[in-house]
Amino acid sequence: MSQKRVKGGCRTAIFGGIAVVSVLAAWPATAQTQGEVQNEAPTLYEEGPKAGVPFWNDATVGYMFRTASFNRSSNGDANVPGLAFKQAGAGIGGWVYGTTGEIGEMLSFGATYNFVEPIWAPEQYPFNFILKDTSQSGYGVIGELNARLRLGSNQIVVGRQTIRNQWFMDGVYRFFNKLDQSMVGPRDIRGMNWITYEAATLQGRAFDDSLRYYAGYVTDMKQVNDDKFRNLYQGGWNVFLYPSASRRGDSDGMAYVGMNWKPTNNNMVSASYHNVQNMLNMVYVDYDHVFRMDEGKYFRMGAQWMYQESNGQSLMRGANGQTGANFNTNYGGIYLESRPVPWWIPYFAAGLTSDHNQIYSPFSIGPSYLIQRVGENSAAGERTWILGTTFDFATFGVNGLSFDVTYGQRTNRNVNGSPNLPLADWTEVATDLIYIFPQDGFFKNLRARARYAKVWQKGDEWRAAAGAIQYVDYSINDVRFDVQLNIPFNFFR
Repeated sequence: MSQKRVKGGCRTAIFGGIAVVSVLAAWPATAQTQGEVQNEAPTLYEEGPKAGVPFWNDATVGYMFRTASFNRSSNGDANVPGLAFKQAGAGIGGWVYGTTGEIGEMLSFGATYNFVEPIWAPEQYPFNFILKDTSQSGYGVIGELNARLRLGSNQIVVGRQTIRNQWFMDGVYRFFNKLDQSMVGPRDIRGMNWITYEAATLQGRAFDDSLRYYAGYVTDMKQVNDDKFRNLYQGGWNVFLYPSASRRGDSDGMAYVGMNWKPTNNNMVSASYHNVQNMLNMVYVDYDHVFRMDEGKYFRMGAQWMYQESNGQSLMRGANGQTGANFNTNYGGIYLESRPVPWWIPYFAAGLTSDHNQIYSPFSIGPSYLIQRVGENSAAGERTWILGTTFDFATFGVNGLSFDVTYGQRTNRNVNGSPNLPLADWTEVATDLIYIFPQDGFFKNLRARARYAKVWQKGDEWRAAAGAIQYVDYSINDVRFDVQLNIPFNFFR
């Protein structure tokens, strides 16, 4: 792949800093892997056994099979035109992945080819996160193509890549509430593909692996259902309003730095800073603590805070690449979870968002506690609470089967810091039935999910099309199915 030439002193400084940190590293490395709850294909950065000729003998090749369907619709409000909609589609595909072993115990290479073939593609219903917008067609793209340099406990990855900075608490059941755990990530919501980036990134470990730190510079991104890498504004923002080539606006890139620190096995501190040129600056801090009891029982509590502000042209508040109004906002949230008995995991989340502006996460699903199945980031002024529970049927002899149900409300909402422009109250109920094949063999870790969610929006709402506040009362239905299976090929074993 031909990489974009790095422009400007900021990028030079970022790359230089990565190189300096890498040279100073001196402790043994083990590459970061995802938590078992994610059940993904091996990352391109995992280490294999050291035997024979590592470049070939440690190489891995495989296919992550995925198929998914998406059907979200509303009949709208008979008294308010323009609220009815439908988004629908289904596809089959996934990605073929491969990574070499290391040359000189330092340098390796990896790639993925991501593709989707449509199996249900109603032309009038795009924006389903599976098929390409707005044509409802399939696509193929080299989603990852990179080189990895490992120096001590640091790894530098340059090229097209997936960015994952997660680190989960041991013995804790549920981490959907902050799946990406960073403001840049794969946004893997079990559709067909995830976000990949053109970037130079660093990950490292220190203090007997109690600290994991990361940094990077991102120039372009590929959206979950796109076949092109675009600048960060065009790739990440307003894909519903400005699909494909009609998008305007430019962001030269994003610099970020962050860390996850576990002082003990029972608590973790996370923090990050992201600067996205012409878009926004983002600060995130989080504290998670687990009180452990006998037989895997526990009580978990967490608190988090986010701050966001515009920079440059403030494209987030503009329209299709036009300069927007400056803004700043923040959000604070709490999270509670317990496992009083092996089969029952209840949880609760609540948050308050500043009246100044909504919260954005265009480059990941975000680490916010407030993520729901349909409702994601909080609107300006929003007061949010979510109550849910997961049932793990392994206790009853059905290993791998779980059921999750949540109920949440979002109130006191407005349009980007304008109390005189209200948004209707939001109530959401959502269910997930998930099965992960628990035995060894070809179907090991096969994962199937059925999801249903329903949203009710009711109250006064500013309708830009009408130029007035109107009372709305309507619902949204969301139905999804997906299956994935990692199929490793043993060419080199």
